[in-house]
Amino acid sequence: MMNDRITLQRPGPGAGKLRAPGAWESVGSVWAHVLFPSGAEVVRAGGEVSIVKCSIRIRARADIDTSWRVLFKGKAYDIESALPDGRDPRFMFLVCKGVS
Repeated sequence: MMNDRITLQRPGPGAGKLRAPGAWESVGSVWAHVLFPSGAEVVRAGGEVSIVKCSIRIRARADIDTSWRVLFKGKAYDIESALPDGRDPRFMFLVCKGVS
């Protein structure tokens, strides 16, 4: 059941490695099923950082790659991989990571 709404974004013109907030352009909003199977907290440079991984199931698209990101409930998640759904070719999975 896809009852979550996400926004797909790709790097816009002039987007560099730092990916400033204004450097993203929205491609569109799609229905999805978002799962959060794990999360971890680590210490980086003396501060605590939260890493959240999620799996997002959407209708299959050929244009998504790992330079894109997903916005869900006000948070950005980098796409780490885009995988086909082995059971149904009409769908795909986005493996994503959010760091805060």
